[in-house]
Amino acid sequence: MAKDTLYLLPMGFDKEGQQRFCPDCAMMEGYLAAYPRLRDVLDIVRVDYVRPRPALVERLGEAHQNAPTLILSDAAPDAGPYGEIQSANGLSFLSDARPITRWLAAKYDLPAPL
Repeated sequence: MAKDTLYLLPMGFDKEGQQRFCPDCAMMEGYLAAYPRLRDVLDIVRVDYVRPRPALVERLGEAHQNAPTLILSDAAPDAGPYGEIQSANGLSFLSDARPITRWLAAKYDLPAPL
């Protein structure tokens, strides 16, 4: 069975000479830590902070390089109950931590964000 693929930035990266982190990716790391079984049901890919991000460009195109991004294994029939599911190159995806955690919570019967 194909897995959904979650793209994340590393927990620390250099931006303009200073160490930074992505708050949304950190939220996803926390969600993965709280619900470790997600690591078994998702393919997790780390992408560099610097753009272009080839792994995302290859699948979704130049316009969709945000991280975190969750590419769904199956195309969604619509934008979902919150209108958050996007599509590109025939793939359905969610971008941003809250929509991603809402999706994962519904799919795997986990707690959802407020």
